[in-house]
Amino acid sequence: MIGNVIKPAEQASIAMFSRTWFVILLAALLVSGVTARLGFWQLSRAQTKETLNAMSESRQREPALHNADWTSLPAPDTWLQRSVDVEGQWLASLTIYLDNRSMKSQTGFFVLTPFQLTNGPVLLVQRGWVARDRVRSDFLPPVHTPQGKMRIQGKIVPSPSKLMELGSSAQVKEGFAVLRQNVDLEAFRVETKLPFVATLQQTNDTSDGLIRDWPYSISGADKNRGYAFQWFALSALALILFAWFQVWKKIKHV
Repeated sequence: MIGNVIKPAEQASIAMFSRTWFVILLAALLVSGVTARLGFWQLSRAQTKETLNAMSESRQREPALHNADWTSLPAPDTWLQRSVDVEGQWLASLTIYLDNRSMKSQTGFFVLTPFQLTNGPVLLVQRGWVARDRVRSDFLPPVHTPQGKMRIQGKIVPSPSKLMELGSSAQVKEGFAVLRQNVDLEAFRVETKLPFVATLQQTNDTSDGLIRDWPYSISGADKNRGYAFQWFALSALALILFAWFQVWKKIKHV
């Protein structure tokens, strides 16, 4: 009895089919593995944000920092989100405008001025936001800065987010750059030779006309979970498509 003989052409076709099937399998596993890993990465980011948000809310419930507290505070990263209620005076000649900052979907400037406490330390205060002049884009709206001893409230925050600098946008007044794209506290400390200890986001009104509609700090963890779901869905889809086209449909034709 002579069994079924597979012709050389059929053998080559089967071999090619096997190699192709194996390559597609590896590709499907690779796509599924990478997207699943990205999903777990997003879940990790969500967990990190929730932890930081819980820490932030805990610090905001702590008593406000006053002038005397600045001589005994621990490392600066433990101050973030702490409330502040201090007395001192503005160093108005060192006011800076940060360009291309938005609030309420409008473009304008963040206004920052150093505030020296009565006992010496200096805070770099994000005082508020002012709109850009629609006709003269390079015009810096004047901001009233009260003189003499005064009291301000706010919370300690990181330096304003850094924007891409395509070129120098600085406006210099008496050797001092008033208009800037970014500001770094350490570099500003070196430039001004002032004993800066932190960046403060002012919350109380001092009749200066600035808008202080600061965004409420939320964790954003739900957004990361949403991204994780999308990555996991793509991971599953890669395996489902492989199973459908490379396994199930071929079994049906056997």
